[in-house]
Amino acid sequence: MRHLKNPTIFLRVVVLFLLVIIPVYMLVFAIIHMSGVILHKEIASSMESRISSYSDLIDSEINHIANLKTEYLYDEDLQKLSTVSITLNDYERLAAVNRFSQKLQLFKESSRIVEDVQVYIPNVQKTIRVMSYSAPMGDDEMRMIRETNTDRSPKIVAWNNQLILALYDPPFSGSGSNFYFKIRLSASLLQDSLKKITAKEDGKFFLTNATNSWMISNMPLETEQRAKRNIVSFLSDQTKRGDSGFGNIELDGENYFGAYRSSSYTKTTLFVAVPDRLAFGTLQRYSMLFWVLSIASVIILVAFAYWIFLLIHRPLQVMVRALRKVEHGDLNISLRHGKHDEFQYLYRQFNNMVSRLRELIHEVYEERIHSQQAELKQLQSQINPHFLYNSIFVLHRMAASYGLPDVTRFTDFLGKYFLFLTRTGSSEVGLSDEWNHAAIYTEIQKVRFAERIRVEWPEFPQPYSTIRVPRLIIQPLLENAYKYGLEKKQQGGLLRIAVDTGYDGRLLIVIEDNGDELTDATLQRLEMSLLGGAGVTETTGLVNVHRRLQLHFTPEYGLSFGKSELGGLKVIVAIPAKGEMTHVPAVDRG
Repeated sequence: MRHLKNPTIFLRVVVLFLLVIIPVYMLVFAIIHMSGVILHKEIASSMESRISSYSDLIDSEINHIANLKTEYLYDEDLQKLSTVSITLNDYERLAAVNRFSQKLQLFKESSRIVEDVQVYIPNVQKTIRVMSYSAPMGDDEMRMIRETNTDRSPKIVAWNNQLILALYDPPFSGSGSNFYFKIRLSASLLQDSLKKITAKEDGKFFLTNATNSWMISNMPLETEQRAKRNIVSFLSDQTKRGDSGFGNIELDGENYFGAYRSSSYTKTTLFVAVPDRLAFGTLQRYSMLFWVLSIASVIILVAFAYWIFLLIHRPLQVMVRALRKVEHGDLNISLRHGKHDEFQYLYRQFNNMVSRLRELIHEVYEERIHSQQAELKQLQSQINPHFLYNSIFVLHRMAASYGLPDVTRFTDFLGKYFLFLTRTGSSEVGLSDEWNHAAIYTEIQKVRFAERIRVEWPEFPQPYSTIRVPRLIIQPLLENAYKYGLEKKQQGGLLRIAVDTGYDGRLLIVIEDNGDELTDATLQRLEMSLLGGAGVTETTGLVNVHRRLQLHFTPEYGLSFGKSELGGLKVIVAIPAKGEMTHVPAVDRG
């Protein structure tokens, strides 16, 4: 019972073999009665697959023509000729006609089934054709275009022994008499492309529309007329059951097995028929083959089961016993395998794993100590500035009461600065709030550096004010610029902040200075620090901002560094320009 509740891999393989053998024997006993049905379904599936492929190919070609026509409806030359041709002189009008005629040539050559393309423009009284133009269309032809180009789904209609592709015209075209677009398909090209369906079976194919007003086939015309009645009757009965199917049909005195596929897009039906003598002539041969295959399968499966037992089950048992010893704390175990196969590699890796486990047991205590030290350091850095903010607010009130405007202004900036820092709750803020906090920081620095450093601070673009970003992503970058780029400059310092919105869905905030301290080695070290990610235990403020941006948005956003045209460091902050982004899942955050 224990083996049944927890079966081994070998037992599962044996059961799997039995599950394979039993259906094979059942198939052998039923093969005489079922072979015809099975072969019937296989042939039907193959035919339906090919028919579906060619039907989709026709739909794709029609869709390509429809898209191409839509583009041509808005062609500049066509619009001029159909609406404002009276404002054109003769030369301009003729040039536009010639250009559009050449475009129709490209239209025709872009499709394998288009025979001719014509556009009649009443304003110029010309029918523009491929590389030429002719007299105006007749009233019957224009009426036909108006009546057939009203459905939004394409359809193929027969008119005067021509196959016309009827595509929807918007109100400004044919229905408004600005121009009439006529696309004539080639029956011979369609026939050539469909011949490959039945090339192997010497079968017949038929392509017709929903009303059976036209038909394309590879049968002679006389035979086609005789077979058309049977085909229409067959399709009428079958299409009531679905868009695709198969069945038996008699064509020209011979029994055929046929399959069809109806396209809801083009309102056409593709029907293919294969002679029964070719489809089912090998039934007995397949029956004998199944008998031989059944007997051979039993022999092979028994031999394979025993080979699996020797090759896999025994080495796996050794591995399982060793893992159970490790599970109980025995790390002084080593495996040996004499054959040069995958188990030798597994045993060697198992031995390496046990050795590494012994080392990790000693290392885990040191890691735990390091983790505690890092947590203590993080707690020490979290200073609550509430008391400092309240003190600055009192100082601001005192300075205002004593009439000290400079001190009042400075303490106001400090109060707003610490007010932003003391806010609790969400770790996210609106981009406009983050922007204003950074601006207050520069105002405080202006008091410190006086005329030594000039700041170029643009207006914030309001459409992006509601974007949610992590707190403190701009002020640390400004602080870095002051500390490492501009602090030693006695005069002429420049800090420039800019916003760029022209980068395909990204909003860029650029911070650059004209400091003299940046070297190529320093720039390279900064770029390498961004690649360190979470593997760096001590990170600078720049890396901290970069990492938080990637965690909040996706890894494609964050910071990048470069050499500024001003001479100092250029930092680019890239964030999504369209509202909030979905945060990176925890599994992707390292």
